[in-house]
Amino acid sequence: MSRLHSFLSAGLPTSPVSGLVEDPQVVQRHRDSEGVGIADTGPSICFPHRLFVPEHYESAYDYPLFVWLHSDHSSEYELDHVMHSLSLRNYVGVALRGNRLSTRSEQVFRWGSNLTDYALNEECIFHAIDQIASSMSIDTNRIFLGGFGKGATLAQWVGLRNPHQIAGVVACNGPFPSNKRALALWKQARGLPVLAMQSSDSKVFGVDQIITMMKTAHRGGLNYRLMRFESPTPAPFDKTSSPNHGNEDPEFEGSLEVDMLQAANRFMMGIVTGTDIPLVPETLVPEQSLWLQ
Repeated sequence: MSRLHSFLSAGLPTSPVSGLVEDPQVVQRHRDSEGVGIADTGPSICFPHRLFVPEHYESAYDYPLFVWLHSDHSSEYELDHVMHSLSLRNYVGVALRGNRLSTRSEQVFRWGSNLTDYALNEECIFHAIDQIASSMSIDTNRIFLGGFGKGATLAQWVGLRNPHQIAGVVACNGPFPSNKRALALWKQARGLPVLAMQSSDSKVFGVDQIITMMKTAHRGGLNYRLMRFESPTPAPFDKTSSPNHGNEDPEFEGSLEVDMLQAANRFMMGIVTGTDIPLVPETLVPEQSLWLQ
């Protein structure tokens, strides 16, 4: 099984050339060394973010918008690899930077966990959505949230609180939000599709957290679908290459598998097209367990 590590994995390529959106009304794309349309500037978003413009962008077509919330001890640059495995053509993508500085490095960030942090990040997410929707061709009925680790928990919290504005949520290795206000609109949130995925090496989203999520979803009648992915045996880890010490770290959020993102693409495209697209190709026999509500 192919695997996509988080932003801090060793050997992450970076490019000095980024795609720029010079005029919000006329999208001009440049290709970086990996062929990804990435923009550091563009819509008037007043906080650090990363913008992805799909291949062959057409202003006459309304694109789904995919908002990505990175894992702890990472940054908005996680979006680069995410979009490579998700889709280069299907979505406009944006990643926001965590609102707190990581305790491990001054160059990476994390998400605050108190209610004030969550409310601030919720406001920032919708500010970014509004700005992008006003300057690019976006289908405002097809806004998706996705996240990894603590970012996945935040994505669920925001989605469940705003079910009429979010078309679906993709949560990779993110426990169900423990804050009670997540279910303030639990009856309306029943119609929100959520795809929750776990890699077997996650230290923060294990069996206990999965059981809690399933019980909560069942009691609330929430539209959760859960998938589990077996992670390959990790290669020997160079502890000097990253402050995140992989499986030896009790806060290790797990591997962000390429197969997870491919399943996420099928999940969101099924919502966009209104069709039942299998999350796993029928010709594939994956090492996965599926839990359905």
